[in-house]
Amino acid sequence: MTDADVAGHPACEVLVVGFGPVGATMAGLLARRGVDVVVVDREVDVYPLPRAAHFDQEIMRIVQELGALDEVAPSTRPLPGMDFLTADRQVLLSMRSGDRTRSGFPASVLFHQPGFDRSIRDSAVQHGARALLGVELVSIDQHAERVTAHLGDGSSIDARWVVACDGARSTVRKTIGTTMDDLEFEEPWLVLDLVLADGTAPPSDVCFQVCDPARPHTLVPMPAPRFRFEFMLLPGEDPEWIQRPEVMLDLLSAWVDPTTVTIERAAVYTFHGLIAHRWRDGRVLLAGDAAHQMPPFLGQGMCSGIRDAANLAWKLTRVLSGASDATLLDTYQAEREPHVRAIVEAAVGFGRLICTTDVAAAAARDEAMLAARAAAGTEAPAGDDGAGLMPPLGPGPLVLDGGGPQAVQVTIDDVRSDDEVGDRFLVVVRSRTTHAASLDAWERAGAFVADASADATWAAVLDAFIPAVDVVVVRPDRYVLAAGSVCPPVPPVLLTAG
Repeated sequence: MTDADVAGHPACEVLVVGFGPVGATMAGLLARRGVDVVVVDREVDVYPLPRAAHFDQEIMRIVQELGALDEVAPSTRPLPGMDFLTADRQVLLSMRSGDRTRSGFPASVLFHQPGFDRSIRDSAVQHGARALLGVELVSIDQHAERVTAHLGDGSSIDARWVVACDGARSTVRKTIGTTMDDLEFEEPWLVLDLVLADGTAPPSDVCFQVCDPARPHTLVPMPAPRFRFEFMLLPGEDPEWIQRPEVMLDLLSAWVDPTTVTIERAAVYTFHGLIAHRWRDGRVLLAGDAAHQMPPFLGQGMCSGIRDAANLAWKLTRVLSGASDATLLDTYQAEREPHVRAIVEAAVGFGRLICTTDVAAAAARDEAMLAARAAAGTEAPAGDDGAGLMPPLGPGPLVLDGGGPQAVQVTIDDVRSDDEVGDRFLVVVRSRTTHAASLDAWERAGAFVADASADATWAAVLDAFIPAVDVVVVRPDRYVLAAGSVCPPVPPVLLTAG
């Protein structure tokens, strides 16, 4: 469904602005659903150095949906957990998660972003997304049925919808005039990405958050041979001074022999907690850093942006196909903003805990946390699926009961159930005969229905709930719409007014 060429560039159904991991995910999910997508990015290639370092099993399932699992998974490193340490390296809090979740993937993994970005980009293009690289979006004009995007080369392109994945300094966000809610966390940190010499053991196999009032810092065990350190700048410190080689090597010397490492990247970032007030303006939507920014202490910045893409892609596809009215898109911010806000607030809370520089306050913190650890036991599990800190989606038109990611991915005849179901709704029932009328309506709406009485493998999906349920309805983004004893009707928001 494309229009004529517009000023030398083809018109499209969706224009995605930004071809980073969020934009590439957005473009790939749309393209594999048959949507005509164009992506514009001012850069001609992926950023060559790592920025994000962590994603979780939920993101791995989205990578699976994109068809990039075989390229991405081998280059990741499972992260068994994170420890919060005192200045003298006593453990204040130890968080652990399983090596393998019920989805079939590790709860948390570490990765090297340039390779990940390239795989996701390649997948989007293979699914049919068209990329205009080295071209910057300058402005947009909205019309009743389309948006015109004006590009830096003097050309323009028409699209029915625009999704802005153009980062923290989003041009599109500025164009639509939305402001940001500031959660009042702003701390500059030095990020050092290292390459370890052959035979050099990494300083840690888990992530360390070192709550040292003299200088809070973080250790992140990247896939070999890389390792990341992050050091908080103290009040009044000059970012240029702290990036001097002798200063950086001195900071590292408490953990590694400076002669065994090469600094691949050094950059000072200011960690923020910001959330856009408005994620949609007419036919323009925001996703990723354009919509929200968070400190990295939980490793959820990129993950949250990719969740935005997964949430929005299936809804936008339904609207474009005429299966649902555009009011379906009103559920996007309504679902994603509270989820993101909870994660940002948690990251800011951990940040304030870590960034304490007052010696007396740090001592009181350490005493309280050590006492709590002694009373509670040695470890604080992050949850069987690594989702202990991840809130469910709140109740709404598309969350009747549930709201969390579907925990289980079963395998039938060597095919993963996510691959079998694809971008459809999934309805799993204990017995089809009990819910026949409702199931007929879901099948007319295109859902994949699985009957556990006919194939017992599907019972694992129902039994994963506590207590076990007889019906689970799962959305195309793998979030649970409903779980219980009764199969719900198809929500009206999924249907057109006609």
